Amino acid sequence: MQKWDSAMTSSSKMTAPRVVVNPPAAMLGARNAILWGKGKQYHVTDFPGPLSVKTVVRGSAYWKTNEADRLVDEGNYLVLNSGQTYSITIDSHETVETFCLFFRRGIADDVGRVEASDATSLLDNPVVDKPDEAIGGIDSGGAIAAAKAAQPGSRVEFFETLRAHDDLVSPLIRRMYTQLKDKTASDAWLEDQFLEVAAGLFHVHREAGKCAARITAKKSSTRVEIYRRLLRGKDYMDSFSGGQIHLEEVANEACLSPYHFHRLFREVFRETPNQYLQRKRLANARRLLEGGEHSITNVCLEVGFESITSFSGLFRRNFGCSPRQYRSRVRAIR
Repeated sequence: MQKWDSAMTSSSKMTAPRVVVNPPAAMLGARNAILWGKGKQYHVTDFPGPLSVKTVVRGSAYWKTNEADRLVDEGNYLVLNSGQTYSITIDSHETVETFCLFFRRGIADDVGRVEASDATSLLDNPVVDKPDEAIGGIDSGGAIAAAKAAQPGSRVEFFETLRAHDDLVSPLIRRMYTQLKDKTASDAWLEDQFLEVAAGLFHVHREAGKCAARITAKKSSTRVEIYRRLLRGKDYMDSFSGGQIHLEEVANEACLSPYHFHRLFREVFRETPNQYLQRKRLANARRLLEGGEHSITNVCLEVGFESITSFSGLFRRNFGCSPRQYRSRVRAIR
């Protein structure tokens, strides 16, 4: 197995940094940390980490938990909660570059508590010492229950799922990556960014709660469980969209019957599983075309379409031009 090369060495011990880059595993959770690496083969098994955000700058990597296998690529990110045991596998002919944030224990809990609480509650309970009780429930408005979140010792549990890059979290992580690469990121600035990312995660979670609130179930706990199952099915489509996927196997991943999954998916995400899968494949195709490294035919097959004719027709209907024209436009801009 090829050794995984760190893109940066650990920060100097003399400065006692608040954010460390590529520290020993034992330090994860004690401080905000970034693991940034490059390589073709890499594997870690059964690691119980702190709250983390997994991103891939180039290529793709599989993260496996007891619930699902998820493929993180250049188009998405994955949030894993504190204490979640996972494995990571990279096995590629090309170099893969990962950039992952690990939060100091308690930081996201404090951000979530402040975001969900009123001024009076925050004055009565200004500091949380020991986060223990998980809070992941949703109300009819989709927010984490504010009263419970304001209690000392509450712990935020985010929905663990693949998320397409967004306008809340992704730009912050890209900026951190760019400034670290350019060696212009100060320790204080990086600490600020961790707080901003944690706040972004909280708002993304709250928006997800609004989707879950569409489920017609009386109990909040039932809505949350159904939503998590739907996310597992969606993650399966995201991770294996390049192959032939059938509704039965997706529903099986979600532990639901095919029709039940289809009905709930449409109810929550406002499109059918097939429509979502088609949109995912087209988004992947556009990203590959922007890269310019594959032929049109290879892009078609890579993203999961069997017919170049149907692929070109769908692409034109969705983006207003053929795949070839789209690539030419991208090259002209560059």
